[in-house]
Amino acid sequence: MDLKNTEKFIKDKLNEELFGSYAVLVSINGNEKLITSPDVDKDTYFDVASMTKVLSTSTLALKAISLKKLNLEDTLDMFFDFDLGDKSKIKIKNLLTHTSGIVRYKGIDNEISKKGKDEVAKFILSFPLAFKTGTNEKYFCNGMILMGFILEKIFGIPLDMAFEKYIKEPLLLTRSKFNILWDEENAVNSYRWKEVTKYRVDDEQANALGGVAGNAGAFFTICDIQKFISAILRKDEALYSKELFDIAEKNYTPNFENGRGLGYLVVNENYSQTGNLFPPGSFGHCGHSGTSFFINRKLNLYAVILTNATRYLNIRSGFKGYNYGIVTKMREDIHNEILKDLKEQNLL
Repeated sequence: MDLKNTEKFIKDKLNEELFGSYAVLVSINGNEKLITSPDVDKDTYFDVASMTKVLSTSTLALKAISLKKLNLEDTLDMFFDFDLGDKSKIKIKNLLTHTSGIVRYKGIDNEISKKGKDEVAKFILSFPLAFKTGTNEKYFCNGMILMGFILEKIFGIPLDMAFEKYIKEPLLLTRSKFNILWDEENAVNSYRWKEVTKYRVDDEQANALGGVAGNAGAFFTICDIQKFISAILRKDEALYSKELFDIAEKNYTPNFENGRGLGYLVVNENYSQTGNLFPPGSFGHCGHSGTSFFINRKLNLYAVILTNATRYLNIRSGFKGYNYGIVTKMREDIHNEILKDLKEQNLL
């Protein structure tokens, strides 16, 4: 496979300092191609930000369902013993599909985090719902942070240890983990801040929660993402029960703006960031740091984009902010260049 159009586009963006490092992996019917910046190899860490939601959190939830420790119909009042008010009957399925109505009115900071995870959960649930549970879809991190807390209660171990035991070890992942060292070798700087923080993670709320959260915080290599996606494509029961793959990848929000599976974003006619490469029904997720992966089973196709674009946009502004729309357009453009390459070679 030749990705000459894609590689030219990405090198142009590298020269424009849209990002400083990248890895792009494309596979169709087993025909694979990886292109990287000079400082990146297959084992280089990238902060995958919200891709954590599916590379860790929702996958662990599906594993818990496989082990009969969790049910999609389970409600919040089964896991938290404080007064939940109108949020008591929010279901696990609502958290995973972003239909709970839980949104972020105020972020979790270090002072709240010091009080413990039940107090953080109480804080998240103290705000009014943005809509009645199940009547709309709105993507927000706080529901997945709660999902992370619930998984820790179910498995009886911290979320990063659950990731190691139930995902990393069964899939034979090599490096990927939460909380890499602040001076970790072979790791891309993806944080938006001028200086590295204690936990190196880009996400503010994950930082406040000690670098480990259900919404963000994982650092992955392109090699390990390849292993994860390969397991998804072959419906590997090392991840979770075979029948759960179709259940996870189904669109539960067909009448709302965004398509949502169990953790996954499901591509619909409204979604632009996959360009014309991935038709409706494809699934995957993006990360705020400038990352994404998407899969289409029918075409036996996937594409992974890893960059540190958000950091570089902030560097260009002197750390005074950035237009995230530039990152979303970058994804759309890269996917369209991949499509051009595949069509020129009659691979699609």
